[in-house]
Parts: sequence; C-alpha cells; structure tokens
Amino acid sequence: MSPVVSIVLPVKNAQKHLSECLESIQSQTLKSWELLAIDDHSIDGTRLILDEFAQGDERIIVRKNPGFGLVDALNYGIDQSRTSLIARMDGDDIMHPTRLEKQVHFLSQKISIGLVACKVEHFPQATDNERKGYHYYVEWTNSIISPESHSINRFIDCPFAHPSATFRKELIRKHGGYRNGDHPEDFELWLRWLSMGIRMEKIPEILLSWRDQPDRCSRVDPRYSQSAFHKIKASYLKQWLENELSLKERMIVCWGAGKIAKKMFRCLESEGIQVSLFLDPDPKKIGKKISSLPIKAPAKLPSPKNCFILILASARGARQEIIEFLTSKKYRVGEDFLALA
Repeated sequence: MSPVVSIVLPVKNAQKHLSECLESIQSQTLKSWELLAIDDHSIDGTRLILDEFAQGDERIIVRKNPGFGLVDALNYGIDQSRTSLIARMDGDDIMHPTRLEKQVHFLSQKISIGLVACKVEHFPQATDNERKGYHYYVEWTNSIISPESHSINRFIDCPFAHPSATFRKELIRKHGGYRNGDHPEDFELWLRWLSMGIRMEKIPEILLSWRDQPDRCSRVDPRYSQSAFHKIKASYLKQWLENELSLKERMIVCWGAGKIAKKMFRCLESEGIQVSLFLDPDPKKIGKKISSLPIKAPAKLPSPKNCFILILASARGARQEIIEFLTSKKYRVGEDFLALA
C-alpha cells in the first residue's frame, strides 16, 4: 500500500515515552502512512526502540540526522519523504486514532488550505504556575479555528501546537523549510508562510495529547525564550504593517506599559517601527514616559482614523478586555488594532 502521508518524527534521547508515541501512530485508522523517524544523535535507548519497531513494521523508516539539531532533523525527514503531505509528530506525544484520517481527508477536501492542525489536550495536569501557563496557552490555541482567526492572532503566539500540524509538502518548495537561528523554528515558519498568504485552519476536535515535561525544548532552549518570540514577532509585524496596512495618516499607539510591554516595544523599536505614545489605565504609570514617549490614560485614545493600536498588555484577561473596549468604540481588529500579547 503506497503511503498518502509522511509523518516526520525527529527524536533525541526520547526513550522514556517513545514506545507509547509509536504505538499511537500504529493505531491510526488511516493505515497508508510512512514514518520518517530521524534520530538526532541520541545517547540513550532511542535508536534501539526505533529499530525494534521498524523491524516489525515496514512503514517505519529510521534514519540518523546527517546534521545536528531539530531543524536539520526536520528538513532531512521532509527531504526523505515520499508523499505530498507532511504530518508533524514529537516522540513524547500521543496521536488520537483518527488524527491522520481526519487531517488527510480535510486537506483533500479543502484545496485552499495549506496547513491543518487540531485541538490538543495538555497533559499531565498542570500544578505549578509555569505549567498552568502552558495550560492557558493550550486553551487559547484551541479557541483559534478558522483561517481568519489564525491570521489575525499570529502575532500573539504560535497559534497551534507544532506536532498537531499536517501541511502540504509543496509549501516547503515554494516558501522554504525550517530555518536555523535564534528563534523558535516552528513559529518562524508559520509566520513566514502566513506572510505569503498561506491559509491555515484547525479541525475543532482534540486529536493529539501534547505532553508537557520540565526538560522540553520550549522551557530550556534560548531559541524559545520570551525575548526570541518578541524578536521574531517584531520582524514579521514590520513586514505586515508595510504590506497590509496604510499608516500614512495614522500614528502607532501601544496599549500597555508593563515590563513585558516594554520589552516588546524595544523589539519594535529595533525593527524601525515608530511608536508615538503609550496607553495604560494604571494611574501610577500615566504621565510617565517610555523612551521619551508619553504614557496616557485610555480616555486619551485617538480616533481610529488617526491611530493604529498594538495591544502589548500581557496580564491574564487584559487582552480580551481591551479588545472588547476597542470594538465598542468601533475599532476593527486587523484594520485599527492588533494584539501582540
């Protein structure tokens, strides 16, 4: 049976949960897949587990990463694949049985969509504050379904879990693959593709169990730091502002003057994005300045024809409150304001 989708699975020292991951792939209702398992120079029992599964299943192809690191492993796996569809997977996550069937069918029916993801469940249950942050992030990503929602929310954070995505291989040829650098490799790729007009959608079902571990890359690798996310967002935001929005008659206003907002502003500033003033409801901040720019109360908000607002407030619930306020004042998302946090 010829495969219709290629699963690309980069693994490094993943022996603890790898068997469970591979078993979930073998349990897919769609049987016509190939798995490119790329071992990124593991020093534990990862390769032994991969070889054992491959010996009993000809659909599993094990290769050693000819380069080093996740990006090289991903690009090599895609290069070695034989189908027109690429499904991402990580070695500690669990596919639900119908994931591949539903995503492959979705892409076969919706030709205009370049990438389809799905809702995910975050496990094990969050207990400490840091892991609760991931839980809130998953809640947010699961609320983003349509292509329009993915597009308009792209500068807040990565709008879906990397291992939940299946995309058309032709996008790699047309717009490039994963890039090495001081940035999250998946977020950079999605921002680049979205900037090229690629439409992304999410199946509104939980089809992946996304494991959170203390040593996951997004916790320990500086490429996934808050600063790295700020920088890559600012870079693509500048391009979006130049290509999608006419600011000739309007100033840029930042809503939010907290610590994270200031860090984000520095990245905007470094990209040459010129901000005119800040808004913040905190009376302790009103009247002060950030980099010579005044902080004013929201009551001083200019009219939509005179400004474009970037929401930088990061406190939980603040973004939605600001959006509701702006919407009540006839500001339109994507045309008069955009959220970055």
